Amino acid sequence: MKEKHSAKPVMPDRPVSHPDEDRYGFRHVAQQLARSVMGVGREGCAVIGIEGPWGSGKTSLLNLLRTALEEEPEDNTFVLSISPWLDGGNNSTVESLLIPVAAIIAVEEEKRLSPVQRRSLKKKKQLTETAGNVLRYTQVTARHLAPAAEIAALFPGIPNASGVLKALSEADLKGKGKTTAELRAEIAEKIVALDLSFIVLLDDLDRLEPAQAIEVIRLVKSVADFPRFRYLMCYDRAVLAQAIQNGLGVADGDLYLQKIVQISFLLPRPEAFDLRREFYAGALSLYQSVNGTKPDQSIINDLSLVTGTYGASLKTPREVQLALNGLAFRYSGIRDYVYLPDLCFLQLIHVTHNALYNWIEEYLTERAVVESGDGSVSEEEKKTLTKELGACLSRFKSSEAKSATSLCRLIPGISGYKIENLSLFGPIPDEEKAEMTTKRRLGSGAYWRYYFAFSSPQNVLPPDYFNHLFGMACSAETHSALAEELLGRISSNGVSSRTWFEHILSQLTWPMINTRSENECAGMLDFFFNFGDEIIASYRQRNRWFSRYDLDLNRVVDRFLKKMFDANREEAMTLLLSLTKKGGALFWIADYIRDLLWQNGLVGNRFVSEQERVLTNDELGQVRSHFLKRISSDKRMSQLPVGISLRSFVWAWRDIAGEDALKSWVVQHSASDEGFLTLMLGLRNHIISSSRGHYLTLNISEIGYMFGGDELLLEKLERIEAEGKFPAQTEEIRDAIGLSKSF
Repeated sequence: MKEKHSAKPVMPDRPVSHPDEDRYGFRHVAQQLARSVMGVGREGCAVIGIEGPWGSGKTSLLNLLRTALEEEPEDNTFVLSISPWLDGGNNSTVESLLIPVAAIIAVEEEKRLSPVQRRSLKKKKQLTETAGNVLRYTQVTARHLAPAAEIAALFPGIPNASGVLKALSEADLKGKGKTTAELRAEIAEKIVALDLSFIVLLDDLDRLEPAQAIEVIRLVKSVADFPRFRYLMCYDRAVLAQAIQNGLGVADGDLYLQKIVQISFLLPRPEAFDLRREFYAGALSLYQSVNGTKPDQSIINDLSLVTGTYGASLKTPREVQLALNGLAFRYSGIRDYVYLPDLCFLQLIHVTHNALYNWIEEYLTERAVVESGDGSVSEEEKKTLTKELGACLSRFKSSEAKSATSLCRLIPGISGYKIENLSLFGPIPDEEKAEMTTKRRLGSGAYWRYYFAFSSPQNVLPPDYFNHLFGMACSAETHSALAEELLGRISSNGVSSRTWFEHILSQLTWPMINTRSENECAGMLDFFFNFGDEIIASYRQRNRWFSRYDLDLNRVVDRFLKKMFDANREEAMTLLLSLTKKGGALFWIADYIRDLLWQNGLVGNRFVSEQERVLTNDELGQVRSHFLKRISSDKRMSQLPVGISLRSFVWAWRDIAGEDALKSWVVQHSASDEGFLTLMLGLRNHIISSSRGHYLTLNISEIGYMFGGDELLLEKLERIEAEGKFPAQTEEIRDAIGLSKSF
């Protein structure tokens, strides 16, 4: 089934065209700039340069400036906008300016003619004399004149349009016997006589090829000394200077530019807070648009932290829009596999610090190899990655972003406050792994790849396959066939290094589950509650280092339960209690109930918002009670479980039943020396090292209370060693104890 999300559309990098759209305070700059332009005066001429890097908002400022100039217009002053980069066509930049000037002069001259003179001019289908002179000057300066049809398009609203077309024929423009200097002088005198003034806005000059840039320079040099002309040129100074240098072959393009621009104004950079605020607001809006609900407080807090730390590197409004566009382009397709604040972090880094983005992908790729047990990272590789990370962090100006302390909240295994003390591939506690998987964090071994792979491989298995699965789940008669199908998928490779079973789990997202019936969801829950232990055991056979947190089984079960509780809470609760009492996956059920207890904050410190919880505290209390009654009489509890993570089960037993019940159970199973050693070995903690790969540690201070205290535990171990019993097991335990002391 193909999932659909309502995504916030990607917005083009469109400049502000109206003051109401301004989010960076440019309208205030534009208003003051308009007053300064007016203050230059109408009599002389001036070239004013508005300078700023690409994406800093020059076009937005220019649009707002035009609005400000038009709101308080000078008499007989015309504002003309020219964008040589956008104009295209066959028109030169000189034509783009002077032809509209000719049109304005034609209108203004006709206003001053008598009715008889206007009728005569219309009858002869001619332009006024000065307008014709401007066109002749244009032809000489531009070295050609565009076709009449193209020029006519630049004369909107001219009453004598047909006369314009005739006047534009080359035969009419030639042979007047006037030099360029004479034409210039006559035009200048007439502009003064008509009391006209022009403000010319030239945009996007830093986007031009060198030849086009030189064309603009020719325009300014050609008409800059006309009276009553004020130019405002928008450009990135370094880029335009380089274009001039290349186009004219001069030694110093910047010095050449100084000869043309008499006044320069450096566009103020938006306040860093404004840029961060816009990104933050855009990300929150995207979340609500895609998910149809407001984010909870934990997402808001994490997003605020990421934006405050890494959003400080945003320099221009364009960078904000690029980051938001990248976010919108990705998020709707992978929302069920990622945590939005982490995705925001990556997009901010991608736009502002691409080298770090590439480093993060490489590091997580290497870490995945280590965690899977397929390989290790040599000290040389580790040293290289550490050096590269230090170089990346040193580029940040913010001390908070420069510190690895901030980065380690998002990328696992990084430590060291200062760059010179960086360390990579450090061990991650199981509880931290669980939290990363639960929240689908960037550091999760189950989800990290989705952040870079753009979208989940939703078309690897056809939609009909999932219809077939749910069809088997719908009827109790086909539940065995469903189990055979799903368990069989664990042994076959699917996408990349994942099994087909993992791919199936990745597709069981809320949008897919939400379309299914109660019977279909109940059948899938029946499978997990009966075969959860077998699933985990199958993966441990494939990889002895497998952790249940590598497979986000519990979150899928959460979704099925939420769907059923939304439909009929009473019936769903009855089903859950039945599965708790009768489900065959005893140890997985214990782990799952522990997760539910953590969700609600009844144990641990990883509680989630009430909106995300599957059960209320009262409902969870019923589940807990039913499970305790069951486990007290279950024959499997009379012996140590085999083929599961004993450590995981012990912690689940402690959180469900309490420490006293756990101690009694441990005392029962550690009475014999063999049982004692088996428990000790089972309680070892799995650690991953970049150089050593996978190994196990045993922290006595963490488990000693279960055996009556650290001293009693060690005394019993020493006695077994002294008696020479089980030497292989005791050696493993001593090694694990020794390794734990190195952390």
